Parts: sequence; C-alpha cells; structure tokens
Amino acid sequence: MTSDSPYHDKPSRWSSHSRIVARLDILPAHSKVLDVGTATGTLARMCQKNPLRFFGVESDAHWAQIASPFYEKIWVQSVDVVDEKFLKGYEAIVLGDVLEHLAAPEAVLQKLVNLQFPDSIFIISVPNIANLWIRLNLFFGRFDYTQRGILDRTHLRFFTRKTLLAMVKNTGLEIISIQPTPIPLELVSVFFATIPGKALHAALAHLTYLMPTLLGYQFVVEAKKP
Repeated sequence: MTSDSPYHDKPSRWSSHSRIVARLDILPAHSKVLDVGTATGTLARMCQKNPLRFFGVESDAHWAQIASPFYEKIWVQSVDVVDEKFLKGYEAIVLGDVLEHLAAPEAVLQKLVNLQFPDSIFIISVPNIANLWIRLNLFFGRFDYTQRGILDRTHLRFFTRKTLLAMVKNTGLEIISIQPTPIPLELVSVFFATIPGKALHAALAHLTYLMPTLLGYQFVVEAKKP
C-alpha cells in the first residue's frame, strides 16, 4: 500500500483481497485479467508470483499512474465509457468494490458479460449494507457516511446478499460461490497483529461464515459465463 492509496491493503486470509488473489493465482499462466477499478494496483501487485496479464480500468489518473507498473495497459476512464473493443476477450474480470460506486451497476456488469467468451470468470466483491453494525446504527436513527468502509461517501448503490445474487443472476452469469468476509480487524487496531488478536479475528471469521448476512462485511462472488 502507498500513502496515496485510497484503500488499505487487507492482508488477512479472510479478506476480499486475499480471496480474490487466491482465485486468480490458480488461473493458467498468462491468462488475461481485466481489473475494473485498479485503484493503486493492489490486486496486480499481490498476484506477481503468477505471470498473469493484467489490464485495468481506473478513472482516477493519479491512482492509475501509481498502478501502471503492474499492468500492461490501464484505461484512465470510468468503465461506463471505455470503448467496448478494450473490454473484450478476458479469461477473468474482477470488479472488486466497484459496483457500489456506479449509478447503474447491473447495466455495466451486463455489458461486460456480453463482451466475454463463454467460461470467462467474474469475481465481484461488494460491501454488505445489512451488516450488524449498520443495522444497529439504523436502530438509533444514524446513517452517517464515512471516508471508507460500508458507508463510504462515494457509494451510490447498496447491496445485501440477496440483491447481489439477484443482480449477478440477472446478467446471465452462473454463480459458482459466494463468501462473506469478516470485519477487517487488522485495520482497526495493531492488537489484531498479535497472537491473541489473530485468534480473535479467526473466531470472528468463523462466526461470519455461520451468520453471513448479519456479520458479513463484504461478499465475494465467483461466477462464470455459461
């Protein structure tokens, strides 16, 4: 992570970053990956042990410049307006914490699906607006935007597990898996880098697996174009 990064790297094995990277790492070498919303290049930087061909879309020119060493090409535009010829023919398309920033996320996802060959993989992560913390705040009449997280002030759309799955199915994708991620406690306090902190984080991750709609911080979906 750089000081200019809009997001923190989430290194725990339960995070969306780690789960997306784990899936990309089993792709055949030299597979073409389209990373929609590269930010400062977290995913491509974390995947360097597998010689994948990364291409990216990033609307922020400064972030795209930081990310550029890890990508063959980055289009510095919103995905809504990138020429379709640049969005075709990828083995994997990653939309990591992107769709919630778009006014018409399903339309953008549908366009990307239409442009790929059968069997291409889509990996999508979005925050869970039904997380317990948000529910408790709503109970007390609070819905305050923040700099990052589930209520990031740049989020235009909100998803629950049910609405995310409905959107993915509506685009014709075949869902392979959906995984919840726990709250990224490693970003909350340095305590969670200690042995007892890691044990507590592991316990929360297990509880999140058991109660995904209530405790999930994000959902990570893997889907395939049939």
